[in-house]
Amino acid sequence: MELKSLDSTKKIAQAVAINLKINDFILLSGNLGTGKTTFTRFLINYLQKINDRPLEEIVSPTFNIVQYYDLGKDLKIAHYDFYRLKQKREILNIGLLDTAKDFINIVEWPEIAMNSLSNFLQIKFTYDPDKDLRSLEFNGKGKWLGFNIDDK
Repeated sequence: MELKSLDSTKKIAQAVAINLKINDFILLSGNLGTGKTTFTRFLINYLQKINDRPLEEIVSPTFNIVQYYDLGKDLKIAHYDFYRLKQKREILNIGLLDTAKDFINIVEWPEIAMNSLSNFLQIKFTYDPDKDLRSLEFNGKGKWLGFNIDDK
């Protein structure tokens, strides 16, 4: 699916957001600069807006690995960035699998964790600099199997 503009990225993020529940995993894959954090910002800000929460600046938690957002009504988001993690045991050390049931979990650079998860939506972001074109692809497992969005 082509991302023709920031507005199309925002609409797709909102379409994913309305399907999210506690204990869900959204896994964002792709090279640097392909749109993972921008997508996350749109998704979290949309959930903040519909839950009457102030909009926060959303940045990738590359150095602290996880950033938490409280949306009220027992709805919380854990935004992870696994770019710096090298071993699977590091995921256990940060408590990902222990605390996931209490959060909507968004993970950038998730490849190290994917074999530990049985229920997730992976969104693969790509960028073609020759065409200045960003695109994404959905791959689901568990409840997310076959998930797609009509981009029309």
